[in-house]
This record gives sequence, C-alpha cells and structure tokens, in this order.
Amino acid sequence: MYLSAKETAGNDDWHGYDQDFVDLGTLKGNVGNQNYLIPADVDLDRYSTAVVWCRRFEVGFAAAVLS
Repeated sequence: MYLSAKETAGNDDWHGYDQDFVDLGTLKGNVGNQNYLIPADVDLDRYSTAVVWCRRFEVGFAAAVLS
C-alpha cells in the first residue's frame, strides 16, 4: 500500500504512482476494511492519494484520494 504524490488520473494510467511515494506496508487483505499507520512526518498535502500497488508487476490496482 502506497501514499503517492501523483493525483488520481481518473483513467487506467498507472504510470507515476510509484515515483514519489510513501510505502505503508503490504496489503493486509483483499476483503473488508484495513487500517494503515501513516507516519507522523508524512505531509498529507503532498501525499494525497492511496494506491494499492503491486511491486512484482509494477502496476496499481486501485487509487483513491484521501479526504
């Protein structure tokens, strides 16, 4: 799970979500809610997009704007 500086594109362009990011750790599950600790020093004005990112295939599966 990443926090990314790239804003959601609203399409299938996953390029760039892995360029400027904060790694929140591995995905905790694929069903239900998960919670991830965001380090206190992370600037949420900069990293405003949550991304489910697959390192192996270098692609995102979902992105959402934090509110």
